[in-house]
Amino acid sequence: MNYKFVLLIPIFEILSFILLGDFLGFWIVISLIFFTGLIGLFLIRSELNFRQIEKLVSEPNEWLFQKIAGFLLIIPGFVTDLLGIIMLVKPLRGYVWNNFIIKKGFSKNSNARKNKDENIIEADYRDLDEK
Repeated sequence: MNYKFVLLIPIFEILSFILLGDFLGFWIVISLIFFTGLIGLFLIRSELNFRQIEKLVSEPNEWLFQKIAGFLLIIPGFVTDLLGIIMLVKPLRGYVWNNFIIKKGFSKNSNARKNKDENIIEADYRDLDEK
């Protein structure tokens, strides 16, 4: 996995604070960060009623993406907020799931051996001890 992106996130967060603070103003930026943090808390702490449990069983990915989005919205910063909003929008969520998570090896068969150079010899056996 490319960890350089993870190391660059704080730099992008600081740059987004500076640029948006200059464009929108300090108090608007602080209130936006506070507001998205509250939305993230709401998404993470939402209680499961019967309908949500039924939905969780039928679509576990949607519940997982909602919790990940809530966590990303709690982290102060506009880059993580943007990633959290992407996780909330269903078409974008499907795009992320299909193109980044499954392609990078987090699929059901990721532990399966994928060596194509392996020689497979088919044979019939016969027990020599039996007569």
